[in-house]
Amino acid sequence: MNETELARSSENESHPAEASATEHFAFHGNGAEYFRIWIVNLLLSILTIGVYSAWAKVRTKRYFYGNTELAGDRFEYLASPIAILKGRLIGVALLVIYTVAGTFSTLLGAVAGGVLALLLPLIFIQAFRFNAHNSAWRGIRFGFDGEVWPAFQAYLLWPLFGVLTLGVGLPYALFRINQYQIDNHRFGESLANSSAAGGGFYRIALISIGIFVLMSVAVIAAAAGFFLSWFPPEILAESVTFDPENPDASVEVDPAIMGSFLLFGFLGYFAILLTVFVTGFAWEAMRFRMVFNRIALADNRVRNRISAPRYFWILFSNMLLITVTLGMFTPWARVRRSRYLLPAMWLETSDLDHFVAAEADRTSAQGDEIGEAFDLGIGI
Repeated sequence: MNETELARSSENESHPAEASATEHFAFHGNGAEYFRIWIVNLLLSILTIGVYSAWAKVRTKRYFYGNTELAGDRFEYLASPIAILKGRLIGVALLVIYTVAGTFSTLLGAVAGGVLALLLPLIFIQAFRFNAHNSAWRGIRFGFDGEVWPAFQAYLLWPLFGVLTLGVGLPYALFRINQYQIDNHRFGESLANSSAAGGGFYRIALISIGIFVLMSVAVIAAAAGFFLSWFPPEILAESVTFDPENPDASVEVDPAIMGSFLLFGFLGYFAILLTVFVTGFAWEAMRFRMVFNRIALADNRVRNRISAPRYFWILFSNMLLITVTLGMFTPWARVRRSRYLLPAMWLETSDLDHFVAAEADRTSAQGDEIGEAFDLGIGI
């Protein structure tokens, strides 16, 4: 046996190959069941002028957490509605202060906006801490250990860098935000880690830009062809009348042509919105697949077989159905998304039971304080 083989043998003895097991996620909810929760939440939130929305969020989270399963056990959401209501009142108070300041003077409004921007990192930290602390699996809570200065860099300095570079640095800013969010989350006492690289964000940004450009060209070409076929120059000339000898006289336009122009403008606006939504959904589908295929927690790794085109179609068709049904499809849309994503994800693990037992012991020994964290509806 040569020296290379001896070295490999020694390495294998000191770091034995880990037997990898696969634990799939599952989702057991259904649209009709969630609709009953959703409609009650909606009605009570309206009747209480939004106050019940804190209780509505707890009911919704507990439904989705309770129907999400991993390795035979379901997740738990442990938050108190009062804590969520407190967070929302803080958010409303900040918004009122900013609005009132702006009514007195532009300068005062700008100062209030600047102060609010500087507070954003702290707000994000508290919200992430609250959501993580109140999420649990097998009796072990998640946690978030992000600090203020890295949050300030992630949420203010890097986005500012992206703007100052005329958008070139924005994918890198999104990479840094993703890294900050995931690398500071933990399960018990084990920190998560994201191996998603900045290059991946640039790749999906370029694809998204390509989709936007192609759709924009198609929309402009279709609009130009439609306009020329519907409004040929001779018809436009006949439909507009004015007196060249009296330039102050009003120009009269055929009402039928004016109505056609308004319809054309509406269709153009819809086409622009559609282009933006399609681009956004394409970005989200690719981002989700990349990010949730590169998360590790000790010896456990999150993987997925999500199809970006199929996930895009679910997001896009959900939007269309919600629009057509005036929002009533929303419960089915949320369940439909979860029923696709969660079964397509799994955990690669060497010994999940041993890992969870060790985390339970470590967490019990060290304790877990949440302090004054609150919820503002912010999450990954």
